[in-house]
Amino acid sequence: MDNDIKLVRYITIRYADPICAIDLTDKCLLYGTMLGTAACYLINQRKLITLSETQEEHVSGVKIQENKENPKDTKMIVCVGDNKILSFNSVTENLNEIPKYEEISNYPNENEHFKQCEKCFTMLKNNYLVRTFIEFPNEVKVPSCLFNTEFLYKNIQNLNSPENKGCLQMSNYCVPFDFDGERYVFIDFLEEKKRMFELYDIKADNFILNFEIEKFKEKIGHISLLQLLKNDMIFLVRDYNICEIRNFKFDLLRSFNVNGYEILAFDIFYEDENNPESFIIYLLDLQCNIIRYSYKNGKMSYIINLENLDIDQVIKDQKYFSMGYPYYIKVSKQFMAISSDYGCILLQYNSNNFI
Repeated sequence: MDNDIKLVRYITIRYADPICAIDLTDKCLLYGTMLGTAACYLINQRKLITLSETQEEHVSGVKIQENKENPKDTKMIVCVGDNKILSFNSVTENLNEIPKYEEISNYPNENEHFKQCEKCFTMLKNNYLVRTFIEFPNEVKVPSCLFNTEFLYKNIQNLNSPENKGCLQMSNYCVPFDFDGERYVFIDFLEEKKRMFELYDIKADNFILNFEIEKFKEKIGHISLLQLLKNDMIFLVRDYNICEIRNFKFDLLRSFNVNGYEILAFDIFYEDENNPESFIIYLLDLQCNIIRYSYKNGKMSYIINLENLDIDQVIKDQKYFSMGYPYYIKVSKQFMAISSDYGCILLQYNSNNFI
């Protein structure tokens, strides 16, 4: 299948400034880095535009908001840490300069930001910006304790709308994974060998799932990646390479890549937004393979190995994933973007063969 994929561009990033947020459409790639760089690549124009050189915090999330009825109203949303949101206006294919932007603060003043910043965990998932104020332990190891933990969330389709508020009991060794606007999923590490899997419904104000992982009927090892799916399903990667789709009772529906390499990143693409079971999972593994899994037909296939791309050998010799950063893969109908140690790889593929 390698012949159906071609390299559009390898975008070089600063050394030791990894990409930490990415979004992609058939017209544009948007990414942000740890030092606060935000850049968009206009695919048809083959033009890279730097929206932000640096910021005081990392880019915690990016989102391309397309207006299909009026493409001139397409916006680029860049979340800077937990502090603020930058909304770049009028991003079009004919853009020749940095667009104007609006800055929205997440705090009433800088003093409030200073007090809350150290314990704030920020996620941008789909259109939901979530800030969770976790009582993280300091440098001295302390016992795991439960705290009443506040979280604030808003739908960024309307940036000026007020934030909604929720409160959960979370431990100081908590790992939030996902939030879809209604459900929040996280794992609490309560003791050395006691983990709680928590799936909370904010509207019903109760837990859909709440169980101790070590007491589950199946052995569940380390959970490295997890996302809520439509139709009350969960996708997760456990023991570094085993991919599973489970329902909200945690019953196993599908399992694949059991004998494969460690999975570094994934993205989920829906063929039909109205059909919650029409999704395809794209995986990136440690050996540079891009893997495709279709839920509809239950088939897994290898698409390409990044080592086979027509990229300068100097770049290949640096290796793609040797620094141990978090990595990202993002898929649109025609394109695929993968972050690596030294850059972002943008590929175009034949959608008839892969979707």
